[in-house]
Amino acid sequence: MKNVVMRIIMMVILTSGVIPVSAKVVDTIEAYGVYVVAEKGFVKVGPYNHIDNFVDFKYLNEIEYVKRADKTLKVIVYEKNFSKNSVVFELRPVNTVVDIREVVFDVKPLTKPDMYELTMEKPIEDGVMLHVRSGYFFKENFGAIMLGETQAQLVKYFSQKQLPEAIYVKQYLDDALVAFPGNSELKKLAAYWDKEAMMAKDKKGYSYVEEKWQQYQQTEKIALKARYLRDLIGEINGYLNDHPDGYKADEAKQRRSHAEEKLKEYEKQL
Repeated sequence: MKNVVMRIIMMVILTSGVIPVSAKVVDTIEAYGVYVVAEKGFVKVGPYNHIDNFVDFKYLNEIEYVKRADKTLKVIVYEKNFSKNSVVFELRPVNTVVDIREVVFDVKPLTKPDMYELTMEKPIEDGVMLHVRSGYFFKENFGAIMLGETQAQLVKYFSQKQLPEAIYVKQYLDDALVAFPGNSELKKLAAYWDKEAMMAKDKKGYSYVEEKWQQYQQTEKIALKARYLRDLIGEINGYLNDHPDGYKADEAKQRRSHAEEKLKEYEKQL
């Protein structure tokens, strides 16, 4: 019966394209490596094998996460010839703005040879990735782990409806859905950010129309007015081509009619 249930679960996973990621907690540390202290036990920091200086959201399903008892960030380094300067630790919050900060830990040697306990003085919230750059990861790019359950932290971040730069938010959320295509909450948020990104593109496109309109309005020289009107017509055509039902489509059409009429008038005077 157990085997039947497992086969059903695997069929659901394969057909949905969702690979569940769970923290691999160990009770004791036997193998060399870098570990983050979890609520119960330890989670080993795994390698990030892609050519980036930070984790791409598309590959978030490939790195482990760790659930801690509180906001204390404590790391166990089990490594031969370890020194404080041989490992670089960085923190990167889940954010569309890449903000990577190098951090320093207090180091305490443990009784087991080659094992050290590193503790950050300041508390660290969940929703932050820890990067580890050391000789242990010499075959890979660097090591990385998420503080807090990855999908929950993504949902928490993208649920903030006032995030700036909706176009970039949509791009990062789309990447997160590549990593976790079966997450229904992320899909719902994607529908919201798709609309926000579309509106942001609409407004950005119309800003070029507005810029040329203001230039035309503010000059008294006929030659410049004619030039700005030609530019204005070009920007309006581009805007309406990209956003035929845009929030400023009617105004754009009115301005184009005005520009075409006035341009004929000015060209006769040149």
